[in-house]
Amino acid sequence: MHPTPYLLAGALLLAGCAGNSTTGDGSSSARRYQGYLVMAPEMHVFVPCNSDAPLWLVADEATGHRLEAQYASLVNEPYEEAFAVLHGTPGPQLDCADCRDVPGSFRVSRILEYRRAKSEDCH
Repeated sequence: MHPTPYLLAGALLLAGCAGNSTTGDGSSSARRYQGYLVMAPEMHVFVPCNSDAPLWLVADEATGHRLEAQYASLVNEPYEEAFAVLHGTPGPQLDCADCRDVPGSFRVSRILEYRRAKSEDCH
């Protein structure tokens, strides 16, 4: 099975929710977060260190494509964790078919580090 349809679907899904995130006064609330990224055809989540709650990943098309493409080289199979340091903003739960059961969202503005997960990550 060729992964291209899944990559395209994932990029479109990620891009569909993307936009600029600001606080109520219009200033950006983005900052640096590190944690685990899990991607599969129907799931794109980021779990920040020191949290058990997954956040639905939201990214512009280029960033989403980069995350999807690199993920395959960082894990052995879908649903495995990759480690990421991302600049972005946590947000509310989204209302989309695949993300309704995820308690929040995370809007990525920049990828600072993205690699294979290690046992000492988040400690």
